[in-house]
Amino acid sequence: MKPLRMPMSTASRKGVSALAVEAGDHRIVLTSHGRPVAVVDGAERIDEDLRRIREAARIVVESAADLALSGTRAFPLEDVCARLGLDPRQVRARASELAGE
Repeated sequence: MKPLRMPMSTASRKGVSALAVEAGDHRIVLTSHGRPVAVVDGAERIDEDLRRIREAARIVVESAADLALSGTRAFPLEDVCARLGLDPRQVRARASELAGE
């Protein structure tokens, strides 16, 4: 679900209680002059995001250790992606996007 963008002035008028209730349904990005300055989010969503990040980090570390122990000096993108459960085409597309920035 896409986060709701809300100017700080609107958030201030609504009050903390209303923002907390709204954050239970979706993430709120508070803005000042159109720029993001803060995020209000539900505790359960934050806990789930942290759990997923920790799990991803564990998988990356374990995969890197497996590759290092294999004795191979170079790691083909396809092999790394296979171990991490990633699509090499998406990785290449994202790398191309970043190179163009």
